[in-house]
Amino acid sequence: MDTTQLLKGVLDLAVLAALRDEDGYGYDILRRLRGAGLEDVGDASVYGTLRRLFNAGFLSTYVVPSDEGPHRKYYALNPAGRAELQRSGKVWHGFALIMDDLLSERETA
Repeated sequence: MDTTQLLKGVLDLAVLAALRDEDGYGYDILRRLRGAGLEDVGDASVYGTLRRLFNAGFLSTYVVPSDEGPHRKYYALNPAGRAELQRSGKVWHGFALIMDDLLSERETA
């Protein structure tokens, strides 16, 4: 099964989850997602998702100067983002349970 389509459907949730415990800049978030096992996630997809989540009011941003290159734009979950993470997480867990049940029924039949 090609996971590309699955990833498109859960990338917002994955990015919110990656920011749950620590703020991060674009490439840092991309590394976190890949390190968690989402190796196929693309740079442009993550940056687009960050912009979309920011525009939706789920993220706050701030800039940190860097001595090693350009300043970095950090993203942080704000209260609306934490609420969205919780809401979307519940939806995901419910969906995953349904799929697990469906797959289990097929395997035992």
